[in-house]
Order: sequence, then C-alpha cells, then structure tokens
Amino acid sequence: MEKQRVLPIQSGLNFRELGGYPTKDGKTIKWQKILRSGYLSVLTKKDQNYLLDYGLRYVVDLRSDYEITRNPDPRMTDVQQIPASVYPFSNRPSTSFSQFFKRLFHKDAVKKPSALSDPYELMVLDSHAQGAFRKLFQALLKNEEPNKAVLFHCAAGKDRTGIAAFLILSALGVDQKTIEEDYLLSNKVLFGTTTVKTEATNNTAINRMNQARNVDLHSLRLAAKAITSEYGDMINYLNQAMVLSNDDIAELKRLYTE
Repeated sequence: MEKQRVLPIQSGLNFRELGGYPTKDGKTIKWQKILRSGYLSVLTKKDQNYLLDYGLRYVVDLRSDYEITRNPDPRMTDVQQIPASVYPFSNRPSTSFSQFFKRLFHKDAVKKPSALSDPYELMVLDSHAQGAFRKLFQALLKNEEPNKAVLFHCAAGKDRTGIAAFLILSALGVDQKTIEEDYLLSNKVLFGTTTVKTEATNNTAINRMNQARNVDLHSLRLAAKAITSEYGDMINYLNQAMVLSNDDIAELKRLYTE
C-alpha cells in the first residue's frame, strides 16, 4: 500500500500513521506497524476491510468505560480489542468525568496551571492513567508478526491519543521536535489548520474556544516537564511508570524501527 501519513479512512476520525519518522540513532519507524486515530464506532465495512488489509491486529481503546459502552468499537476478524481507559484518574477521585472535560477544554491559558492541575500532567503521572498506557506498550511488545499493526485511539484522537503517541515515539528514540509536529498534525487533520494559540491573549473567550478544538504545545510540554520533574528523564519514566526494562525498550526498537 502507498505510504501516507493520513490514512484514507472516510468514516472515521484522525487516522494516522506513525511510520516514517526518523529516530535519533539514524533509524526510521516502520510503516504499517503503529496507527493512531479517533473513535472507530462508525467505521463502514469498506474502511474496516481497508484496515484489515493494512495489517491491523490490535486495537487499544483509551476511552473511558462509559464511552466504550456507549459507542463500542466494531468487531473485526482476527483483531484483538484491548480496553485501556485513561480516565477516571485514581489520584483525583473527587473529579467527575464532566468536571475533567470542563477543565481540559476551559483551562485558563493566561495563568500557568499549578502542579497536577493540568489534565496532561495527570495523564502521565496518575497511577490509573499509567496503567492504561502500560497496556498499550504490552500490546506493542506482543505485536511480533511482520506487517501487523497496533492501533490506539480515544474519541477525537488528539489528547489521550496524543499523549500515547508522545510516549511511544519517545520510547523509540524520536526527537521532541518531530513528536511535537506529529502532535500538532491533529489540528490540520481535524480542523484544516495548523494555527494554534500558544500565547496568552486578551480575548479569553476566543482563547478558550481555540483550546477546546485544538491541541497546543503548552499542554504537551507540561506533560514532558512533569515527567522530568517526577522521574528525572524519559528513560526512568519508561522503566518505572511503564514498567519497561531496557531490554523491553530495545525490543520495541527492534520491532518498530529499521
């Protein structure tokens, strides 16, 4: 099949390849091995067959149990479905699902969030969320067959999926600039623009509207900073929070880079 960053899925949302990205050790991520997307519940049979022909073998669903129950992924032949709910956060039991989204979409961009107040920080530091991402890495390690792919997704394929892609690409040795470019691609794919509000403005309403529909580097960088603050560096985070040994990380690179 043709190598392309955005997959020609007509009935789904934000379907993208992680193949082709260069790594810091001079290798490249293999194509048709790691996919990211938004929800799958409305996929037509034609698009399902496209993914099966593409080599889809594992689907890791990062949505909440409520989302999964309400809009389940379609059952596809020989595809293993793995629920791995990032929400609710175990470290914030008083925060309801609706309150979480309110904070995610309406956080004040003018004032920097305090420690553990930003959803992106919580996604990388909360114990329940870490367990979800560990399931994703275990699926990646199980995917040993050539030309077989793991797809991970949430609802829009931009926030939970964006953090998951950040962790995977980091583990494979992709540099931060490339990771950020992949993260920001959601804006172009979903909304036809790569313009992102990253600076404070005087128009709070416009700023909040842009944050609701766009991803922005401020949030991703908060997650990266939280990892550094709590774990020292990404390798320690992968070792401790993701329970990946150095041999596991080497195996991921063997499976997914060339």
